[in-house]
Amino acid sequence: MAQAPALLYVQMNLPADEQLFNAWYEDHMAVRRTMPGFLNAQRYRNVDPDGPRHLAWYDLDDVAALQSPEYLALRAREAQTPRDQQVHAVIPFSERRLYRCIDTDEPWAAARGTDPAPFVMSVALEPPPDQIEDFHAWYREEHSPMLMEAKGWRRIRRYEQVEGNGPRFMALHELDSLDGFETREYEAALATPWRLRVTGAVLRRERLRWELIRGS
Repeated sequence: MAQAPALLYVQMNLPADEQLFNAWYEDHMAVRRTMPGFLNAQRYRNVDPDGPRHLAWYDLDDVAALQSPEYLALRAREAQTPRDQQVHAVIPFSERRLYRCIDTDEPWAAARGTDPAPFVMSVALEPPPDQIEDFHAWYREEHSPMLMEAKGWRRIRRYEQVEGNGPRFMALHELDSLDGFETREYEAALATPWRLRVTGAVLRRERLRWELIRGS
């Protein structure tokens, strides 16, 4: 899977009628896949007890993909479609974020394989304004290289939020399995003085782990 300059990231909690939601979202995702600037689409479920239950993400060739005439026309049609209105009315929680990709030339951001990752971990953090440079240096020089030594780590992509209400920066960790969380390499990456200093100062944080439902 090639590096993409932008990402649309949507978290949801599911309505009581999950069958209705899943059938609707398959169509919802498929039509977006045909929009200009939409490169692929993934759906994931939360594997942990806390946090939003459903994740959809769309790699984009530019943040401007959400402003194309075709996409805006699609959104306008959907707003008037009874099926879309019905499903949106029963979704208890939905949050939409738009990101631009950063650190695109780092070795740990390179694709490993072409298929969607079976698991991902999204880690969103917001450092204090006066510590952003140190935050980026820690991720680039220590944290990401150390995590890539853990079992199952396939790729780490980093983002800065353009629209949305999440923490300012997010790392999307693509994983072959969840086994790496039990390894010495993972524990070592969490225990360095630099990591403890950086994460101890963040203003907001969010960590979620997801299992693939469908990718294209």
